Amino acid sequence: MHKSTLPFRGCSLSIEKQPTHDEEYRRFRLLIDRLPALIGYWDKDMRNVIANDAYVEFFGMSPGEIRGRHIREVLGDAVYALNLPYIEGALAGREQLFERTLVDARGATRYTQASYIPDIVDDEVQGFYVLVTDVTARVEAERSRDEALRLFAVSVANAPFGEAVLTTTGRTLLVNPALCRLLGYTAEELTGVDFRDYVHPCDRPTGEEEVESFLNGTATQISSERRYLRSDASTIWMQRNAALAPGGEYGAEDVIIAQFQDVTARKLAEAELARLAVTDQLTGLNNRHALITHIEEHRTTQPTAPVGIIFIDLDGFKQVNDKHGHAAGDTVLAEVARRLNDAVPEPDSAYRLGGDEFVVFVPEAGQEAVVAELAATVCSVLTGRYTLELDEFHLTASVGWTWGQADDAEELIRRADVDMYRHKTRLRESAVPGGRSI
Repeated sequence: MHKSTLPFRGCSLSIEKQPTHDEEYRRFRLLIDRLPALIGYWDKDMRNVIANDAYVEFFGMSPGEIRGRHIREVLGDAVYALNLPYIEGALAGREQLFERTLVDARGATRYTQASYIPDIVDDEVQGFYVLVTDVTARVEAERSRDEALRLFAVSVANAPFGEAVLTTTGRTLLVNPALCRLLGYTAEELTGVDFRDYVHPCDRPTGEEEVESFLNGTATQISSERRYLRSDASTIWMQRNAALAPGGEYGAEDVIIAQFQDVTARKLAEAELARLAVTDQLTGLNNRHALITHIEEHRTTQPTAPVGIIFIDLDGFKQVNDKHGHAAGDTVLAEVARRLNDAVPEPDSAYRLGGDEFVVFVPEAGQEAVVAELAATVCSVLTGRYTLELDEFHLTASVGWTWGQADDAEELIRRADVDMYRHKTRLRESAVPGGRSI
């Protein structure tokens, strides 16, 4: 029986011309024909000795049609010219690995990875083995990934808001120009550093809790507002929206994609509105709402601790308004507030309830005498001469006070008010010029 010899690395496999009578050859053919990769052997004259069925899909030729053909006839002149350096390298005894784009028999573009492995027997190259794997899916996936990355990079670079990509430990991988402008740093200064260092110290604990929610799987998105430190040591309020991007099946690390928007102006406006809500606009003192709030807060935190309330009313203030007008009266009230602020030490605080009525709150009034002593001081500093343009006039402060537990804020104020009116009545009855004693 006539046989041909198919060389394998370091040995030769005898293959009969009639494979149906050779079980070993049958199994070999069955194996390579079922593999999706192109498998072949070309002799040192570049002529095919064997090819599997996968060649049909690529080149439209069966293994029988390919056998004996020169590799140029199979590949075509253009691809042959591109592959010739690799063919020559294999015939020179060097393994070759390269990628090539092919157009198959149906006209579809296929991306392949080819291996040319020289067959060396007794230090002489007999030919080379060919293994061509279709990597179209991988290449297209990589191109889609690269395009997605390109679009992401373009989007980040041109985004109107600050954007950053961070590791789950807070290290920055990417920052965009908008974030650099917000914080006043260059991209080089912000990349590769722990971004938590730029969070205001008072806001770091809540930030750590939010990141922990990412790591333990209880959250995939967060939104919060916090302060950040700029390069000029100023503070900026930013709203931060962040999402966790899983690394995926390729073993990449999870990352955090965060967006930052400057909300400093809004936060300052909110703070100012909040201040105005508890501030008397004429005098700058806290108002009645603030007084009630502070008393209730004290009652909640220290329910058994006694507090003091001092109630003040200005005798003769109506005559100031009647004689000089309300603008002059406002000037006097502002002066009263200034004197009151100077006379009331922290943590005590002064409030204007309205008109010419003022209150001092004494939260740490361990003894009744403490409140009485401060009431006497307040009466002294507010009673006396006031100068209005070229005029000088005398005002007397009527002062009352109370001391006890802050069970009811309104009741404490009422009791101090009643005490003030008792002293006012006593003052009128005694008609002592220049004020009264407490």
